[in-house]
Amino acid sequence: MDQASVPAGRPSGFKKFLDAIGESERVRPTGLTAAVIAALSVAAALVITYLALFGIATEHLQGSYFLLFLLPTAFLTTTISKSVMRLSPVEFLLAAASLAVSLWFVLNEDRYADWISGVSEMTAADIVAGTLLVALSIELCRRTVGLGLTVIVFLLFAYVVFGGLLQGSFRHDGIAYPYFIEMQTVTTDGVFGSPLYATASYAFLFVLFGNFFMAAGGGQLFFDVAAAATGRLTGGPAKACITSSALYGMISGSPVADVATTGPISIPIMRRIGISAERAGAIEAAASTGGGILPPVMGAVAFIMADFTGIPYHLIALYATLPCIAYYVGIYALVHFEAVRLDLGRVPESEIVGLKVAFARNWPSVVPIATLLWLLVAGYSAAYVAAGSTVAVLVSSWAKRSTAIGPRAFVDACVETCQSMAPLIGAVATAGVIIGCIEMTGLSGKFTLLLFELSGGLLIPTLILTAVVLILLGMGMPTTAVYIMGIALLAPMLITKFQIPLLVTHMFILFFACMSAITPPVAVAAFAAGMIAKANPMRIGLLACQLSVGGFLIPFFFLFNRGILVQGDAWDVVSDSSVGMIMVIAASVALYGWVHRSRMSWLSRAAFAAAALGMMYPSRPLQWALVAAAVGTMALLRKRAKRQAGRAPAAA
Repeated sequence: MDQASVPAGRPSGFKKFLDAIGESERVRPTGLTAAVIAALSVAAALVITYLALFGIATEHLQGSYFLLFLLPTAFLTTTISKSVMRLSPVEFLLAAASLAVSLWFVLNEDRYADWISGVSEMTAADIVAGTLLVALSIELCRRTVGLGLTVIVFLLFAYVVFGGLLQGSFRHDGIAYPYFIEMQTVTTDGVFGSPLYATASYAFLFVLFGNFFMAAGGGQLFFDVAAAATGRLTGGPAKACITSSALYGMISGSPVADVATTGPISIPIMRRIGISAERAGAIEAAASTGGGILPPVMGAVAFIMADFTGIPYHLIALYATLPCIAYYVGIYALVHFEAVRLDLGRVPESEIVGLKVAFARNWPSVVPIATLLWLLVAGYSAAYVAAGSTVAVLVSSWAKRSTAIGPRAFVDACVETCQSMAPLIGAVATAGVIIGCIEMTGLSGKFTLLLFELSGGLLIPTLILTAVVLILLGMGMPTTAVYIMGIALLAPMLITKFQIPLLVTHMFILFFACMSAITPPVAVAAFAAGMIAKANPMRIGLLACQLSVGGFLIPFFFLFNRGILVQGDAWDVVSDSSVGMIMVIAASVALYGWVHRSRMSWLSRAAFAAAALGMMYPSRPLQWALVAAAVGTMALLRKRAKRQAGRAPAAA
């Protein structure tokens, strides 16, 4: 076929095939379908809030109620493929099947609560219902998450079916289909495992709280506070973007929601002072990605971690605080270096209202934040904290007419919550299926042995290999799925072979999982920022990874310097935190390559990079010697750069 016969811009057959089987289009139906979605969403909000405040439900029942309301909603808001922009009869059939299957598990909860594996028998109806639930979970995963996680689950299915025919260490004894469905849908080792339970009991409520908080005007409060704090500094819009994204990330824990909420305000302001569209999008994406690790909410992953580790959620939030601050220090440093070099402008005075005015005109938004922090400190469960904070924002919103959440706003927030949860539902339900496959085949131990052999049984190569695997997984899966896969396949090796503490191992995996939001080609936060900035999302993702250098270094740092995780005495915490933050700044200097308005030599950049890596070594004398050398060198370079900048006008 000659070139002229191929119309320009027309996608290839393979591209069409990938579009057909990959992630589908998200839609917002109208009419009767929208009314059904609204009814399901409000019911979900009321039932799950009630269970958090007053009810007692098993892990299986909590997940069943969650799927009863949200699984049909998810299918009613996703089309069959990317090229289809409207719902078809298939979606209504899948939604009806989801409702029927979920209702089956709710009504049969008494049987399943008393289930004894190996004694209780699966009926034909149990097998049919279980098969449908697994199939629906995978189809939703394909539609909302894409091919990455979907391909992995099908590869594991192939291993379940054919693994008994293999030879060597990867062989298993074979698995009967009724037993497979029993493990996946009746026990809590599959679909109804920890990922779904954490999402159904904690994450949903925190997302609901975030949406109510935004409906009450909390987003404007965050931007006003950020603009007042940093808007008058050099590069103020970029620094205000970081601050407002961090503040919103504290509440939402969702990088995409963070970008979608703060980006339309911050990106245009950054563009007006001369920051390129791609860099403005990257700053927004990098700052928003930190929301996944920023207390108190920390996204759905933190709740799953609490369930996996048994560590109380409020302690996980405490342990993550200092590493998160170090992450934002790195972003702030790189943005500051560029702002100084390019002499970027400030936020217009007309858009800075001052802290006093900001709090005066939206003080009701402070009440739910204070309630959330008080409930966390008081030691209540994560579900109770989220539910109590949600009630607080609803009540406090009525303190002023302009912020009151009426019936329409209430329904809209419930609908927005349920629709935004669709990708997470697909990810956690399918991740539960994956964990079930790994558990029943013993694949985790076999994978651990393989990685151990590849790394030669040495700690540093193993850690680097673990990080590489997590980054590769992040290129095709969202944060939650990467974390769960990492815990299933990689955590046992780090804990059993190298005796790395449970908390440190999970935090290491959590950080790299969160980086998946800006790691191309998926990079969901970068794509969201790209739509607002009207720039290439791949380029935004690469720039965001550069800005987020701290997110890739901090996990290695706290493996050897655990004071930054609030482990050890007060001096450990102060020293490790200080060194960790200076390490991130040193790495940022090496990466950016400019001091003031003078380009650094490659030798100077290499010296800062070496100092940053050296600060990871757990030796206080060495660390503080490198800190002194880095700070002193930076001071000399700044002095020389300013002197050169002063000579330039005279020379002209």
